[in-house]
Amino acid sequence: MVDIYTDGACRGNPGPGGWAAIIVRNGDVIEIGGAEEQTTNNRMELRAAVEALRRVPPDTPVRLTTDSAYLLNGATRWLPLWKQRNWLTADDAPVEHRDLWEELDALAGQRVTWNYVRGHSGDPWNERANLLAQAYADGRVETLSGAPARRRISYLSLVRGELARHATWEECRGRIHGVSGARWKKCTSPEEERATVTNWGMPVEALAALDAGDSQDSGAV
Repeated sequence: MVDIYTDGACRGNPGPGGWAAIIVRNGDVIEIGGAEEQTTNNRMELRAAVEALRRVPPDTPVRLTTDSAYLLNGATRWLPLWKQRNWLTADDAPVEHRDLWEELDALAGQRVTWNYVRGHSGDPWNERANLLAQAYADGRVETLSGAPARRRISYLSLVRGELARHATWEECRGRIHGVSGARWKKCTSPEEERATVTNWGMPVEALAALDAGDSQDSGAV
């Protein structure tokens, strides 16, 4: 299962806009985004979902989380009705952004589980997607045509005073399951790892030992 978090933004609506998506798969986090000079917020929400799904193999299940009721309702309720009416609304008006809706329909198929999250409710992935979309809309992102940014998820565990780092949740769960007092934390950056070990009452130098161990593992044949 691949998790996708999307958001769109627009200045003026219509006006300059931006879109962003975060793709999470097997511990890898890929951030993508873009901008358009004259667009709408709804179009940016759609664009984010389309561009993210393009980057996921067509046979891969996806859970897509959005704070856009327009995108969610269109994908789960309105699309079948629009197609039955030959892309007309209930008021016999042409469906707006038909080009993107058709592409989304083809890319999503039956593989997407749609999930709604209220905007600015504290969900970290939604907040990150919003931050990126706003930045693209404002022209503050330098990599408009560059490669997507990548971050690595790690899982820290603390069992009987011993710190460990894991590449997957399954590895972490295997270490902490059934152990009284065990602690764990999912981290998306070195800064978050440092904050976590500090919160656990450990010196940040403890991470250096883990880094050394990771380096030795990566060099093994």
